[in-house]
Amino acid sequence: METQEGCRVKVWIDDTNVYHLTKEGKERYLPFSKYERLAKATSKQRAAYKVSAFGIRWEAIDEDLSFAGFWHER
Repeated sequence: METQEGCRVKVWIDDTNVYHLTKEGKERYLPFSKYERLAKATSKQRAAYKVSAFGIRWEAIDEDLSFAGFWHER
């Protein structure tokens, strides 16, 4: 789990999803299966993410997810 200082955002992953918890306590997740690069990535590649004020970055697989995208209707 990674926390972004200043934003107080928590991000974590499991075998199938990436999760986002806001400072207000709202939690959402996105399945890796919706994103080809994340779906094909190894567990090690998925675990190597960085959190910014805007979202999550997986450098090794060139994938980015914005926090705003967690809140769009699915």
